[in-house]
Amino acid sequence: MAQKRKKNKKWIFWVVIAVLFVVAAAVCYLVWDNYFRDKGENQTVEEQSIVEEKIEDKEAERNKEVVDGREKEKDSITAYEGENPNRKEELTGVVTYAGVNGSDLIIRVNIDQYLASGSCELNLVQDDVVYSDAADIVSAAATATCEGFNVPIRELESGNYRVMIKISSGGKAGTIIGEVEI
Repeated sequence: MAQKRKKNKKWIFWVVIAVLFVVAAAVCYLVWDNYFRDKGENQTVEEQSIVEEKIEDKEAERNKEVVDGREKEKDSITAYEGENPNRKEELTGVVTYAGVNGSDLIIRVNIDQYLASGSCELNLVQDDVVYSDAADIVSAAATATCEGFNVPIRELESGNYRVMIKISSGGKAGTIIGEVEI
């Protein structure tokens, strides 16, 4: 009796896998190419000018406002063109809070310039009565401030006081003036 030979069919399995891999790679390439392809490459010069005109028309439409039935151009936003406070020769600022809270007179100051360090000297003046205190300068993102002054009101007489804060840092100085009533 003759022996029958078994045929090996593993090669069919590997051919099918290779074909599926090639098809998946082709699909991925087409999807990738369509997703990242610049849409503007296929536009003609005329189509591009039409698109630009439409964009300009929409911007002009947004800049108009209707007032009493008439169209009026909106004011465009302009950048601040003032002087840079960090370049001033004198330090400036403002008393942001001065008031009594509980048993303390609270005084807070904002300095217009950015300062990394320095000192603040507080003088409260009422007639000839003077109260003095000192604090360090604390830097903030674009400005600076004094650490703050908490003055016990038992050390002060009631009435109006003139608040004078002398600030100094890096060879520059200035005075911030305000008023407070106790």
